[in-house]
Amino acid sequence: MWGAYGLYPRYLAKNGHVNSFGERLQDCFRFSLNGKAPPLNSDVIVALEIYARWLSKGAPRGVKLTGAGYPKQDFKPQRSPDYTRGKEVYVNHCASCHGPDGAGQQIAGRNVFPPLWGSQSFNWGAGMHQLDNAAAFIKANMPLNLSSVLSDQEAWDVAMYMNAHERPQDPRYTGNVTTTRAKYHNTPMSLYGTIVNGWLLGSRPAQ
Repeated sequence: MWGAYGLYPRYLAKNGHVNSFGERLQDCFRFSLNGKAPPLNSDVIVALEIYARWLSKGAPRGVKLTGAGYPKQDFKPQRSPDYTRGKEVYVNHCASCHGPDGAGQQIAGRNVFPPLWGSQSFNWGAGMHQLDNAAAFIKANMPLNLSSVLSDQEAWDVAMYMNAHERPQDPRYTGNVTTTRAKYHNTPMSLYGTIVNGWLLGSRPAQ
């Protein structure tokens, strides 16, 4: 958040208008958390904005700061991401925390390791559902405390495996998977509306 605050207001193609930082935070609730966004004037949004501003104190505005975001430049797989190879990576490196079924782990009803697919995961509108975002994040941060243990190809493969499962519907759903893909997911980095292992993803979202 220290790297993001100074980049707003900013136009986002995701919703087609110039967004304030508060609106960007609302999208995190709506898509990444698959929840209901608090109002812009709510204590939650205001507190997060103030905290992000404090974190970025002294940093230049309108400049992408070194270390912000994911290391995506020239981060390409040598081979097309593969579901089967990704499943092997997941079993060996991810399932111990995120569970064999991708449901994560809870203690006293609270997530300690987040779900990666299924009814409690991020929805089809979240940035993490895109293969390049997921692969770059995984490469830089996963497994926990063992970042960069995975090869670039393994990160892409396990991102493919993770994102080839159903999750909650995109809140922008038009009523039709094909038209929703055409409007919001028309990129090879999105598996929404594509067929993987004989299944049309997004056609029966997790509830």
